[in-house]
Amino acid sequence: MRDLWKTSAAIGLIWSVLAATFAEGWGTDTQLPSSLAEYELAGDAPELEGKVTLIDFWASWCAPCKAAFPEMEKLYQKFGDEGFQIIAVSVDQKANLMERFLAKQKPSFPTPHDAGQRLVKEAGIQVMPSSFLVDQSGVVRFTHEGWHGKKSVESLTDQIQTLLAE
Repeated sequence: MRDLWKTSAAIGLIWSVLAATFAEGWGTDTQLPSSLAEYELAGDAPELEGKVTLIDFWASWCAPCKAAFPEMEKLYQKFGDEGFQIIAVSVDQKANLMERFLAKQKPSFPTPHDAGQRLVKEAGIQVMPSSFLVDQSGVVRFTHEGWHGKKSVESLTDQIQTLLAE
């Protein structure tokens, strides 16, 4: 029994290392393409270049995502006229779940659907929500995992202001 436990623990450790290796994804200083068109998203996904962009990955079943949406809307309203945009990418498997979520939240920013999961794989998303703050040149400058209420709002506000000032 002890040998079985040791073997299971070793397999678990190897799996964790492999998962981390293959899920590298985007990080700070990752250069993104100027368009997300190659990922075949359903819905509007504006060009990245020339705008400070928050790319947020979310799902309808994610409670922190539900809490984040109203705050992201406030950020969008506050900084949108200054060159800031949000692209909130749904990773829901079923479009109807996404649509019900959006009908309740009513965001004014683009919310494309990554039905094929191509963009979510490229970005290496492991936590919901996850977001990437991208500068005007299309470079990921800040990453965020999860939603931490006021702390997330303050952090994003400071980072957005920093990037808009560049």
